[in-house]
Amino acid sequence: MNSTFIVNFVGKATPATIKKLATVTHDNGGKWLISKVNFIENQVAAVIKVELPKQNEEVVKRAFHNHPELLVQIVDTDPFSHATDTIYQLRLDSNDRSGIVNEITHVLDGQGIHILDMDCQRVFIAGGGGVGSSLFTANMAVKLPSKVNISDVADELEALSEDTRVVVEA
Repeated sequence: MNSTFIVNFVGKATPATIKKLATVTHDNGGKWLISKVNFIENQVAAVIKVELPKQNEEVVKRAFHNHPELLVQIVDTDPFSHATDTIYQLRLDSNDRSGIVNEITHVLDGQGIHILDMDCQRVFIAGGGGVGSSLFTANMAVKLPSKVNISDVADELEALSEDTRVVVEA
């Protein structure tokens, strides 16, 4: 019988720390089903869904908890995974502006779309004559209700502004 749980942690770490935790999971017959790990300088914030044999659960949980510079929370969860035919990867590009994330989430929430992952980035672009602007990019994994068409979602997101472009990635 397998155990499934979600590990959330923040603190001081390096990529070697993440590799060590992944190795402990693997060595105990487990795998990371979903992982989101973000570094800013030597700080990390991560969310990882782990599945492994029940008898090895405590060893792996202890490995996360015993790292001295991480604040760790572990929550048991359902092993259920989303049906792949209703999950889409989207990339939205637009000129950056105040409230753009709110606009995007409002459109998606209004259609009952579940955001599984959203990674936003802003890049400053220097222009001629000292004028500059920022480009906003959001990479998203979304789960659509069966009655919602992905092309309609892309069209509605593109309608947010004249310069917004949405790419549905396979």
